[in-house]
Amino acid sequence: MKGKQNREDLLFACVRLEDLVPENHILRKIDKWIDLSIVHEATEGLYSHTGRPSIDPEVIIRMMIIGYLYGITSERRLCEEVQLNLAYRWFCGLSLEDKVAHHSTFSKNRYGRFEGTDLFRNLFTDVVKQAQRRGLVKGSHVTVDATPVRANASMDSLEEVVVPFSADEYLEKLEAENRDYNQEPLRNTGKKLSNKTHRSSSDPDARIYGKKFSKTRLAHSHNILMDNSSRVILDVELTEPNLNQEGQAAGLMVQRSRFAYGIEPETLAGDKAYGFGPAVRSICEAGVKPHVSKSKQRGKHVDGIFGKEQFIYDADNDQLQCPAGHSLRRRTTHKRNRQIEYVGSKPVCAECALKPQCTRAPCRVVHWHLDKTYLDYADELRKTDDYRISQRCRKKIEMLFGEAKEFMGLSRARRRGHQNVLDQCLITAAVQNMKRIIKHMEVPARRAGELASGAQVARDLLQAAILVLDHWRAELRRIRSTIGMPLQLQRKTALGL
Repeated sequence: MKGKQNREDLLFACVRLEDLVPENHILRKIDKWIDLSIVHEATEGLYSHTGRPSIDPEVIIRMMIIGYLYGITSERRLCEEVQLNLAYRWFCGLSLEDKVAHHSTFSKNRYGRFEGTDLFRNLFTDVVKQAQRRGLVKGSHVTVDATPVRANASMDSLEEVVVPFSADEYLEKLEAENRDYNQEPLRNTGKKLSNKTHRSSSDPDARIYGKKFSKTRLAHSHNILMDNSSRVILDVELTEPNLNQEGQAAGLMVQRSRFAYGIEPETLAGDKAYGFGPAVRSICEAGVKPHVSKSKQRGKHVDGIFGKEQFIYDADNDQLQCPAGHSLRRRTTHKRNRQIEYVGSKPVCAECALKPQCTRAPCRVVHWHLDKTYLDYADELRKTDDYRISQRCRKKIEMLFGEAKEFMGLSRARRRGHQNVLDQCLITAAVQNMKRIIKHMEVPARRAGELASGAQVARDLLQAAILVLDHWRAELRRIRSTIGMPLQLQRKTALGL
């Protein structure tokens, strides 16, 4: 008979959310292995002792964890999902009758109660400490890298930065505007956009970012420090997408991790973006060996001409000594390139016998990097086996970036402003670390289950062997009992007659 679903509502129903959430659900694992009590400690002084009770801040954080775990970028949609999904309700501690918080609660707390606090930084740090207590974090070998995060702003929001100018320049500008008053304004002038001349009106903290074979856009730089042994993210920093700030962030994250977790990193791996002078200097000043790839050197070396490595630096006199033994004096310092320019004497160079092998100009000019000592140290480390091991482990960090962008919505900033984007990066990294902790804690349980199942199989095999032995023992007794009988009786017994 054809059935038909009855959609009438029950008058009474006895339902436990605990029974409806599967045992292997990831939210059940997070609730089991991750302690979120730090939320109450960090928000202790942010609430009044009088008035109506507010929404539990841990509930807000748990809802945010769900959003980042499943890549739900809209807080309005997040509230709808928690309203409908029973597992989400159970994880947030809500019953079937409890009302889900309004989506405006997030913005009110973010721009009100939580603004100016280190709530998300404290949450991230506490999760790392939990991973450290469980033996995941060794901290002896770490990796640093950065990835651009597209800003929540369009290129159309760029406005030219107003630069103060003198009175004469102001009058000239007015005169030029009067001359061009009746002319049609220029469009598509082809003027190159730069962070020095333009800022976004929507997100002033975002910067113009462009890479080869990629579209120019507004972006932030998401920097992370990873433990090579467990892929646990030790620290997070948000900077502008340029090499100088990313290099400084590497040393800052190492120092902050050492202070927060008591670890002492020995090596720090990085790609060639961290192989230039300021970055290597920042890493060395943090007390870590820089296992970084060599950055591209500007300028071409001419065959048959002495390279700068063949010149000797005289620190006492602040001079360079050429292969012929002559001195090159210091002429100027290029702060932008962090290079000191040394120049030889024209008369001395003209009479030098090695001039054809030194320069084709009237005198030799050498640009000496301010961080050359640190760069030479990094060059020596590249010859070791530890460097090659660090470079192989460094590639694991790209998996973390892919996970954050593809599954957790970090490909684009959810909100605007440096602090809001940093909070997004911190929560994303905290959820990633939660997944690492769960995986680490589930391995012993899985192995115990495998051992238990193996023991059960062994018991079953032993039981089957006992049954087989009992059968053959009985058969042997029957055969022995038939020995000595008449031949005709033996045949009848064998046939069961």
